[in-house]
Amino acid sequence: MKLSLRVTFGLLALVLLAPHLQAQKAAVNNNGLLFTILSARTLSGTAGDFVTVDAQVKNVSQSALANITTYLSLVDTESKIPVDLEDWSAEKGRFIGTIEAGQTLPLKWQIHFVKAGKYDLSIVGDIADQSTPAISTITHFSVLPKKNLNPGQVLPVALITPLVLVFVFFLLNYRKQRH
Repeated sequence: MKLSLRVTFGLLALVLLAPHLQAQKAAVNNNGLLFTILSARTLSGTAGDFVTVDAQVKNVSQSALANITTYLSLVDTESKIPVDLEDWSAEKGRFIGTIEAGQTLPLKWQIHFVKAGKYDLSIVGDIADQSTPAISTITHFSVLPKKNLNPGQVLPVALITPLVLVFVFFLLNYRKQRH
């Protein structure tokens, strides 16, 4: 009996606190945008691979939000510096425009793993006339180095140069024997 009474009080407390917890979630993101990354919390691959980051943005405020631009922020966690996304993604920023109250919009970025290392990625939302941006949770990237058996296209040069030299040597030797 005591257990069912505890469960009942627990459920009652959850029902009564649910709106408050939702308000706290929106209050943490006080500008009205809530970003959710739908992709895995950790993405991995090899340098040269492409990965898609799926996310969504929701307007959790009571009114429409206008002039919204979303963009990616990528930080190299090993060197502790931000990464220039010019090589990593063709679309760094996206102008969304207006999101109505309660509306959810999908977001998708294609990321090209350029350099081996460990990275943290987040989505940032800039709303015109607001002083603080909205930001998502962090997604971790683990990029392995690309195994290249022919770095810098050295293999053709390394194979063809000796063959050309041997051919030239035989050609000179053949001419020398003819005269």
